[in-house]
Amino acid sequence: MKIHLLGPVEVLGPGGVVELHGGGQRTLIARLASPPDKTVTRGALIDALWADAGPPAAPKTLHSHLAHLRRRLREAGLPDLIATRDSGYVLRAPADVVDAIRFETFSAQGRNALAAGDLKAATESLQAALKMWRGEALTDCRSGEWRRAETTRLNEARLAATEDLITARLALGEHITAVGELEFLVIQHPFREQLWEQLILALYRSGRQADALSAFQRARATLIDELGIEPGPKLRRLETAILTADPSLDQPVAPEATVTGHRFRGRLPVPLTRLVGREADMSTLGRSLVQRRLVTVTGPGGCGKTRLAVAMAAQHTKPVCFVDLAPLAESDLVPQAVADALSLSGQSGRSIIDSLVDHLADQVLLLVLDNCEHLIDACARLACAVLPSCPELRILATSREPLHVPGETIHALRPLATPDPGAPHSHRDLLHYDAVRLFLDRAQDAGAQIGTDGATAHEMALICARLDGLPLALELAAARAAALPIRQIAEHLDDRFHTLLSGSQVARPQHRALHTAIKWSYDLLNPDERALFRRLAVFAGSFGLSAVTALWPHGDDAADLLGRLVEKSLVAKEAGAARYRLLDTIHQFAAAQLVGNELAGTRRRHAEFQLALAERAEEHLDGVSAVEWLDLLTAEHENFRAAITWTMAHPDPALALRLAGSLSRYCRLRGHYGDGRKWLAGALDHGGQAPDALRAKAIAGAVTLTFLQCDYDIATQLAEQSLDLYQSLGDVHGVASTHLLLGSISREHASYQQALEYHRSALETFQAIDDAPGIARALQLCAFTAWLRGDFDSAVEWAQESLRRSEELGDAESTAGAVIHLGAVAHYRGDNTQALQLLAKALTVSEHNGFLEGIAWTLNLLGLVHHATGSAEARTFLERSLTLHRKLGDRWRMASVLEAMAVIACEQHRWEETACLLDEAGALRREINSPIPTCELPLYQRTQAALKAADKRPIATLQTTRRAK
Repeated sequence: MKIHLLGPVEVLGPGGVVELHGGGQRTLIARLASPPDKTVTRGALIDALWADAGPPAAPKTLHSHLAHLRRRLREAGLPDLIATRDSGYVLRAPADVVDAIRFETFSAQGRNALAAGDLKAATESLQAALKMWRGEALTDCRSGEWRRAETTRLNEARLAATEDLITARLALGEHITAVGELEFLVIQHPFREQLWEQLILALYRSGRQADALSAFQRARATLIDELGIEPGPKLRRLETAILTADPSLDQPVAPEATVTGHRFRGRLPVPLTRLVGREADMSTLGRSLVQRRLVTVTGPGGCGKTRLAVAMAAQHTKPVCFVDLAPLAESDLVPQAVADALSLSGQSGRSIIDSLVDHLADQVLLLVLDNCEHLIDACARLACAVLPSCPELRILATSREPLHVPGETIHALRPLATPDPGAPHSHRDLLHYDAVRLFLDRAQDAGAQIGTDGATAHEMALICARLDGLPLALELAAARAAALPIRQIAEHLDDRFHTLLSGSQVARPQHRALHTAIKWSYDLLNPDERALFRRLAVFAGSFGLSAVTALWPHGDDAADLLGRLVEKSLVAKEAGAARYRLLDTIHQFAAAQLVGNELAGTRRRHAEFQLALAERAEEHLDGVSAVEWLDLLTAEHENFRAAITWTMAHPDPALALRLAGSLSRYCRLRGHYGDGRKWLAGALDHGGQAPDALRAKAIAGAVTLTFLQCDYDIATQLAEQSLDLYQSLGDVHGVASTHLLLGSISREHASYQQALEYHRSALETFQAIDDAPGIARALQLCAFTAWLRGDFDSAVEWAQESLRRSEELGDAESTAGAVIHLGAVAHYRGDNTQALQLLAKALTVSEHNGFLEGIAWTLNLLGLVHHATGSAEARTFLERSLTLHRKLGDRWRMASVLEAMAVIACEQHRWEETACLLDEAGALRREINSPIPTCELPLYQRTQAALKAADKRPIATLQTTRRAK
């Protein structure tokens, strides 16, 4: 049995984790376990459960809570764990099953070992104690005086153990690695003078006297400004000792460990916080180190490469030597740094590398080379020199790019998994994401109280997603959580480099803040690499190699440069696709570097590339390769948005119209009605002086998308403008296409005869000019109008001819549309077997091509067919159809689907639901002024009659009562 209190409260028994329900049961366990085997009175338990005196029946409610808790424990194999005593209750368990008590035991052992001078034992005990923490203590217990007091006591003990561990590490000479963690700790606990003392001492012993004095001034300013007090005598004496370079501050010589008779000083840093969310990486990396002798962990700055390497080395069963290369500026210093870590003295007449080879020839050792990116060539030469001659040597390197050594295995470390900020998440759901768990862990370390409500969950999801799951960024944001509300941190992420500036002056300059971490990588690029990296900032979302080539004037070099940026972890290659992207944080940095004429020129080349792509794709959207082109356009959607924004600020009135007009059909087929309308409206406003042909095409595209969202009056006005322009240009194809649109608007107003007149007029024009796609489209719309008004014979004739022509053309959209109409006719004629076959084919075609409108329509009709055949799946199909139609904004079909769902609810005698569905459908129809189609009227009328018969009150009264409720 184990009881966990240092984080979410958990009880583990022989039957697994006990399923505790609510804060009440968790509070009872925690209170009884603090400590166990000691009677807790009923009054103390009531006080823990309720912040005030509790409800009038508190003793009875307490008894009920305990009864439910005992049942849960019994089910997990822990019967009789809670015993009743005259004065209260007792948790019958040994003290060491409770992690909080084990933590205090290990902390005391570490403190005693530290006092006795046994630094190794102190470090091991204190590290073991701190690893037990999984978050904020008692995090899901009920708030009250007991929880506040116990949490304060445990947090104080945790901080004291942290200070003891740092004291041990400083005594072992780990000044450089301790500085960064101390900078983080003084941000979290600015009034803790011992942490300031440790930071100042670590800086001084790292050879940074000026930084040490600066840290003292920061501590003094903090204490005076916030508390109105001067630093204590120990801090003041430490300042004096630094000013006088007191020898007592120098590092005492620590005992040296030995490895097979040779001295070994490259001690592994001891992290003060736990590793979160890298279990799979640890497993993969462990296997790689067994099978290969050189493994390089690569990834962007701040993704946690060093932390992973340290954790991997800590569990390595063989001796380890850790060498931090970040402070080195010269390549020649790399072999010497390794020699120093191994305490290897130079040999007269031999190079350092030769001496290393001799020394390591028979050694079993894992050599960790940390932060190789600025010394790649030197690290590669070292690896090539020592690995062939030292068979038991393994090298684990961390770098932002590979070493490019034969036999090297690359472990690309990716950012932590993040939730979709656009989807709803509960607090519990978010705990499945590593980025969220890291953020919460570090925020709780900082003393922040993070809520579990829906709004806070959304803000956390937003923070983690916008910071790309980068551990460094998440830790810097979490450090602010104690001082700033989560909502405010999320709002300020547009200026994340300022918001997440750590303010520290740590030994590793690349880790001081998010901006500096990325700049470290940027500064290591050559001029061409920097130039291309800057220009990639014009992309929004992902991009392909051809788009990169368009931005680069030297053509042939683009692929090579892009490949190098991928290797250096500044550009991410998407899995399974020949596309690339910049992490959002890196994208912001690149955008800040792209300015002036370079920005203007790159924006123009980007827009020109997107325009050429859109116009080329438009020619293929009616043919057999439509799906490939639509997929490509979908991948470029955000880039189109960026390009259109730029063209509408450009003086040329034609650019925006050409681009928006070329994308209108894509927006229709892939369901981007809202974006398409917005782009076309902006382009038309901007392009008032553009040629009439361009304006006519753009207006026609706007008519289609406006009509599909059922804004019929606006669509009609636009159609009349388009018709006037096409007639003035003598463009008979444009006139016929506009007639099709006007006919479609009439159809949804149930003006079926007028709709057919428009469609037949268009059909005759297309036949006269031998326009095959136009003929197929016109025939399909004639069929659509015919079956809606109940003329099934004509509908079949037109739909079959449209299908034949569409299949010959390879036009998937028109093919799916014709099959949908044939399926609808089969259903309304009572042949639901044939209807299912036809609609299954239509759904397959529409889903394969990503036609949201076709998918939504087919699901609607499948719902009707399944209802007619008595299938329970009918409602599921209709609900899926309704969801898609809501997304598209098609209110005409939404109304019909709601009415079909009302039929099912009515047959199941769910009268209130029936009335609600009809009410919503009726409101939509009034809003768009569209009556019920003729073929749908019989079912609607039967539903209305059944609803009236079920309740003596009229429907209006039902609805009034419902609104009052």
